[in-house]
Amino acid sequence: MHTRVEFKVLGPLAAVADGRALPLGGPKQRTLLAMLLVNANTAVSGERLCDAVWGEAPPASAQANIRSYAAVLRKVLSPAAGPGSGEDRLSQGNGGYRLRVFPGEADLHRFELLAARGRTTLAAGEHRAAADALEEALALWRGSPFEGVAHHDALLGEVARLEEARLAAFEDHAEARLALGEPRELVGPLRAETARHPLRESLWAKLMTAQYRSDQPGDALQSYALARAALRDELGIDPGDALRRLHHAILTRDPELGAPPAAAQPVRLADAWQPTVQVPADDSDFVGRGPLLERVAALIGPAAGRPGSTTPCAVPVAILTGLPGVGKTALATRLAHHLRNDFPDGRLFVHLDGTRGPQRTPGAVLANLLLSLGVPGSSIPEATEERAALYRSLIADRKVLVLLDDARDEAQIRMLLPGTPGSAALVTSRTRLAGLTDAHLIDVAPFDDEESQDLLRRIVGPQRLAAEPEATGRILAACAGLPLALRVAAARLAGRPDWQVRRLADRLADERGVLAELTVGDLAVRTCVAASYHGLAPDAARAFRAIGLLPAPEFPGWALSAALLDPADAGSDHERAAGAERAADRATDALIDANLVQIESLKGQRQPRYRMHDLLHAYAAERALADEPESWRRAAVARVLDGWLARARAAGDQLIRRGTGGHAPGAAGDLVGWLESERTGLVTAAGFAASAGYGPQTAGLAAALEDICHLRNWWDEWEHVARAALDRATADGDPVAVAVAQGSLARACAVRGRVDDALTRYAGAIAQLDALGEEHHAARLRVHRSFAIADRGMAELAHEDAVSAAAAMNRLGDKHGHVMALRSLGFALSSQGREAEAVAALEPAVATAERLGHPLALADVLQLLAWAEIGRGRAERAARHLHRALAEYRSLRHRPGEAYALLALGRMHAEPGGHGRAAWALAPLGQATAIFTELGERRGEALTALWLGSAHAALGDRDSAVIHLTTALNGFRSLRMPSWAERARQELDTAARSAGLTDR
Repeated sequence: MHTRVEFKVLGPLAAVADGRALPLGGPKQRTLLAMLLVNANTAVSGERLCDAVWGEAPPASAQANIRSYAAVLRKVLSPAAGPGSGEDRLSQGNGGYRLRVFPGEADLHRFELLAARGRTTLAAGEHRAAADALEEALALWRGSPFEGVAHHDALLGEVARLEEARLAAFEDHAEARLALGEPRELVGPLRAETARHPLRESLWAKLMTAQYRSDQPGDALQSYALARAALRDELGIDPGDALRRLHHAILTRDPELGAPPAAAQPVRLADAWQPTVQVPADDSDFVGRGPLLERVAALIGPAAGRPGSTTPCAVPVAILTGLPGVGKTALATRLAHHLRNDFPDGRLFVHLDGTRGPQRTPGAVLANLLLSLGVPGSSIPEATEERAALYRSLIADRKVLVLLDDARDEAQIRMLLPGTPGSAALVTSRTRLAGLTDAHLIDVAPFDDEESQDLLRRIVGPQRLAAEPEATGRILAACAGLPLALRVAAARLAGRPDWQVRRLADRLADERGVLAELTVGDLAVRTCVAASYHGLAPDAARAFRAIGLLPAPEFPGWALSAALLDPADAGSDHERAAGAERAADRATDALIDANLVQIESLKGQRQPRYRMHDLLHAYAAERALADEPESWRRAAVARVLDGWLARARAAGDQLIRRGTGGHAPGAAGDLVGWLESERTGLVTAAGFAASAGYGPQTAGLAAALEDICHLRNWWDEWEHVARAALDRATADGDPVAVAVAQGSLARACAVRGRVDDALTRYAGAIAQLDALGEEHHAARLRVHRSFAIADRGMAELAHEDAVSAAAAMNRLGDKHGHVMALRSLGFALSSQGREAEAVAALEPAVATAERLGHPLALADVLQLLAWAEIGRGRAERAARHLHRALAEYRSLRHRPGEAYALLALGRMHAEPGGHGRAAWALAPLGQATAIFTELGERRGEALTALWLGSAHAALGDRDSAVIHLTTALNGFRSLRMPSWAERARQELDTAARSAGLTDR
């Protein structure tokens, strides 16, 4: 018996067996399968398959490749069948390749059968049967035919045929529903199809008829105007006779067209119940939300309200909440349609205008609901409470779903909720409505990447987007998963088929103009967000604007407090800061309740982090620019940047004094956790300060972050910040800041092995600082240059720099700087082979570092002192220094220092004249290698490879020695370390000869 396989081509190509998607391989293999499915149960020649896969220029190996692709597909589609068993899905004979597809397996075939059945029953006047068959046929479509498969000429015709067949089925379905007197639910889908196919007059005719019969004659006339404009603009012609006659019939209210239905006569309460359906049309472009739909359906379905169920309320109530434009109403509407069989007695819909204009009162809403349920106006009570009681009595013991859209607060909806099990309520609101404690509060998040792409593809078309993937990615990034923004962007592209995707992507790239671009027709992101903003209290509105001034939409709580702090308030600095923090907390709570801000994380810190959606952040920046004076804006931003600067300096000081074992600045967490969580924030603040013209804060942040980036190995961030500081200083004409930024950039270049660039920048910066009399800054750069070049063939210059810097630091009274200068001096002396002098320079630095209480500086000096002692052959002293340094590094959790100490231990054991125990070198060197690799520290990796090669050579393992020494030689050469490269070469030659590799 054959295994049933579902072949899906009406959307992304897929094959499913036993509920599992089968792996169909790469693009060419999928194209082959598509061609075979189009010609199911018919032999297709190899030549036709080559044309389908490669087009007009197949490679010489095309036929062989086809055989290979077919063999793989055969195993995937019929894994249990043996060659020639007769059970193969995919067989090959004289006529070519044949794919067996059994009845009902291909969605394409099911669609064609259902569409034909619908057409036949429609012609026979069986409108309900026709509508059902056609609806089932259209439900098989998941996107464009053969989506994701390359279309050469062989498939293009089939794709066009299927698209036309779908449109024909759609029009037949609309005709059946119109005949059944169901025009209202057709308006939305017909609008969407006319937007995609504006030149198809038959679609416009169906839309105009549906609108007219839905008592929307004005909309029908407007649709005719749109159709006429599209035909004239695109083809230069007027609508055909049929559409013009329909237009005239609407203008004259021709009775044969079917007049808009008259208002129904109210029924008496004793009359039989007539189900009322008020839910708007479902969105034909709805995508994603599968798990969320299932979750909410389970929460409010009939089973949820039964006695003894686990639901916390007798009448299930679900509140869909989320930021503006996130798709709450679309999701609720889809749910209401999805649950139509669970609520056969009616699905009521009320738009409460919670964020637009005057709020609808519960009494007014109840009056409308009672009228819709057949209560005569004269029978509606005056008191709101009595209206609520009558409303609940009418739907008691029935299965009714009440959809309350855009609620402002709890009071607006309490009286609108059903009162007895069996019914349920679905509420959408931009506020969280936490006061309804028995309700299920469900956050509707923005789309993920896959859902965002799916929505764009459905509206714009997959081929157009696939042709410009980079531009498509930028549009997705600009919309940041907000369904309204994605829909607007897609509609703009769909409405301008002459545009390249890149054109819209470029327009959206400007943050200041992005909201202006995200507008089409009556859809506008700005308008949607503005409705929420204008509903805020004054303090919350100012906080919203203040967030727009922050460097990034993700921010820590203290940043908003700093922005809102008013220096003119009475009291001490501490009192003003505490007051600003309380005000920020209150405002943030209001913004969270309004879904304008989300809590990002707490992460064990004293204050949480928040996030505002990118497009809301752009709107907040607009409002700040329009509603706040420039002086207030500048002062608020300066306070925030000063806050980042103070925290960066505190963190840098902690790193220097206590390593990563320090505490986070202004918080209870550890320093490493704080640095990693604020890594992006710190760097973003520095870049923002530079671009916004805050020179002092830029220079301060660059200086504070320099040591942090160096000690945490943030190489990319270091270079980014240094370049931003250089650009700002250059624009400000500040020569000192220019030179300091050049020096920081030189240091970053040196760390990354770009020695020539580093030397050029160091030389220019030091010369400029000397000329300006900036002795301290110049001495600091000489310390760094000395350490960077000492073992790169420039030991003499390194020595001169270190001597000069040590003298300057001593004169200036900078004891920590003096320790660092002596450290550089010791390193330069060791690099010159002057180990005794190095020891003499480093021992006083040890004593000073101990007095200062700087454990990290102490460990660094001890490690270099041990290195010098190893060079002198005094392994015991070196071992004491290294074990002490290693303990300090580990207590401080300083990984680079730990690795270099382990490297020195390995060298001590591997070095001839050391302990002479080469086997002991392997463990510390292996640990050092792992850390250096993790950190991306190339110099350390090269040095460790050298000593591993020496150790393996001493142990007689010549092959391993050759491997490690080759790695070391290549590393030293790339890092411009000539003396080390020469040593590695010599040891490599010796090891190679010993291993019998005389051709090296």
